[in-house]
Amino acid sequence: MGSWLNAKLTMFKRWFYILSGKSNTAIKQDEGKFYKKDDIAGYYNNLMGKVNNETPLDENGIPLTQIGDNEFVHFPIAIFQYGLGSYDCYLAGKDNKYLDALKKIADWGVENQDSRGAWDCFGPLKSSKYTVSSMGQGEGASVLIRAYTAFNDKQYLNAAKKAVDFMLTEISNGGTAIRNEDSLYLEEYPQNPPRSVMNGWIFSLFGIYDLSIVEKSYLDEFELSSKTLSRTIDNYDNGYWSLYDLEKRVASPAYHTLHIALLNVMYDLTEDETYKNKAEKFRRYELKQLNKIRAIAKKLIQKLTEKSEMVVMK
Repeated sequence: MGSWLNAKLTMFKRWFYILSGKSNTAIKQDEGKFYKKDDIAGYYNNLMGKVNNETPLDENGIPLTQIGDNEFVHFPIAIFQYGLGSYDCYLAGKDNKYLDALKKIADWGVENQDSRGAWDCFGPLKSSKYTVSSMGQGEGASVLIRAYTAFNDKQYLNAAKKAVDFMLTEISNGGTAIRNEDSLYLEEYPQNPPRSVMNGWIFSLFGIYDLSIVEKSYLDEFELSSKTLSRTIDNYDNGYWSLYDLEKRVASPAYHTLHIALLNVMYDLTEDETYKNKAEKFRRYELKQLNKIRAIAKKLIQKLTEKSEMVVMK
């Protein structure tokens, strides 16, 4: 009982940080300001809010993530998001310190990538169930592709290829993908049957899309997985709010807003009307205060009853 209570108290403390604006995990993330559909430019999601004076950095300028009251770790997903946000900050103001930050993050990605092309995303968070993540692979690849185009250094392109190739490896072989006859699921939390977190799947797709701009052979994989998500998208709609994953967890208000932004970008990249229509429907849900209250209540019940081992504080 004591461990359960401590876990829930930790969760409530995390929510306090989020609601008070003291956490980088739930900042507003709308569509990217500087991305281009047919070229490597800014990122597809606006991560510039991740880059601020409140972000703890180690002695090498690499972001640290707080997972307990006094424990700070290198969490690859947070590191890569900081790099992508930094590059957009560079594009916004041309301050070279942000370009330097991108290079530091890309170098960290190369140095910490294992021989398979993977990063251990959840080991630093003390997970006993998960290690690798398609989201980490996709965002890492997006960082590396931008470093390749910015610095014309092929080590970054080679590392990006390794990252995406590992992402596309099936879970049964240690990777993050699930393939059926005409489907390709990309798993932020690799398991079968698929959990398929919506935002994690889309961030994974962005990494493949970036690589496909440079290496056209990856476009088929992007199209296969994006069509799979399009066919699956109704499963993320509970009739009044968006769902976080296929296990029917209700999205928080921040994730619901993120879903809308991500679906709008997916429509822009694929011209698939399914994404546009679902984004518009989710936007209508968001405009009704009763829907939001209902979703928050449902989310609270789910959080209080489910077992959770990974809690990112800041």
